[in-house]
Amino acid sequence: MVAERIIYNVALLFIMMLPGIIMKKCKMSVDGFGKGISNLVLYIAQPALVFMAYVRPYDENILINSAYVFLLSIVVHGVFSAVAMLSYKKAPDSMRRMLRFATIFSNAAFMGMPLIRAVFGAEATVYASIYNITFNLFLWSLGVFICTDKRDVNENGIEDDEEHIKHGASPLKALYHPVTIAAVLGLIFFILPIEGYIPSIAIETLNNLGNLVGPLSMMVIGLRLADMDFRGIFKDKHMYVFLALRHVILPLVTLGIVKLVGLVLPVHELVEMVIVTLAAAPAATSATMFAEKYDCDANYVSRLVTVSTLLSIATMPLIIMLV
Repeated sequence: MVAERIIYNVALLFIMMLPGIIMKKCKMSVDGFGKGISNLVLYIAQPALVFMAYVRPYDENILINSAYVFLLSIVVHGVFSAVAMLSYKKAPDSMRRMLRFATIFSNAAFMGMPLIRAVFGAEATVYASIYNITFNLFLWSLGVFICTDKRDVNENGIEDDEEHIKHGASPLKALYHPVTIAAVLGLIFFILPIEGYIPSIAIETLNNLGNLVGPLSMMVIGLRLADMDFRGIFKDKHMYVFLALRHVILPLVTLGIVKLVGLVLPVHELVEMVIVTLAAAPAATSATMFAEKYDCDANYVSRLVTVSTLLSIATMPLIIMLV
C-alpha cells in the first residue's frame, strides 16, 4: 500500500509538468516567466509550507525525534556533498556544476514534503520540515557556491562586480532566507502554546500558498522541458553516473547510516522512514530554479531532473521497502 501511494504521488507531480509544457509550446509564456515562478516558490510558497508543518500541539517526543532528524540530515548531506564534489571531474564545467548540485540535493521540499504528508501523516511532515532546515543550509551555501562557481552574489542573486567577488557563498545567507526564518518561527509556535492564536484566515491563506509548491515547481520544469532536445540523451555517460548515485548508491548509504545510528541511539522507525524517503527522492526541482536564477545550464539540469523524477517512480518504493 505504501509503495502504491508513493508511485501515485510521484506520478502526480510528474504530470504537473504538462501545464508548463503546454504554455511554452503555445507561446503563452514570456522571457523571465520561469524565473518569476521560481522566485514565487522559493520565497513565498515554500516558507508557507514549512511554517504550517509546525502549527500543531506541542509533543516532547516529536521534539526529541526532530533532534535526531536534524543530526542525521547533517550527516547525510555531508556525505552526499563529499561524494558529489569528488565526482564528475571529467565533465565539462557547466555540466559538472549541475551534476554535483543535482546529486547533493533531492526534491526534499517540493516533492518530499507533500509526499511524506500523503504517505506517512502529519507527524512525519514535521520531521520532513526539520530535514529541510539542513537542506536549505546546504542549499544556500554549498548550492550557491556550486552554481556561481565561487563568485559572490548579492541578495537579489545578481553577481557583484566589486572586489568581494572572490568570496564564496556564505552559510549566513541560509540563516536569513525566508525558508529558514519560517522554520524557526514555526518551531517557536510548536514549542510555545500559541498556535491557537493564529487567525483562521491566516491559517487558510498559508495552507493555500503551501499547496502551490508542488504544481508551480513542476511547472518550471515543464517550461524547460518544452525547449529540451532529448536526442543523444542516452549517450550522456555522466547522466548514468548521476542516476546511479542519486537513486541507488546514496539512498543505500543513507539507509546504512540510519541503521547504524539506530544501533546506538533510540531512533524512531518513522524518523528512519522520513530520512531515507527524502534521501531517495529525485533531483531537486530547485536545481532548475537555481539554474534559472544564476544563469547556469538550465536546459541540462532540467533534463537531469526530468529523467530523475521519472526513474524515482520505480526506485523510491524499492528503497523504502528495504527500510
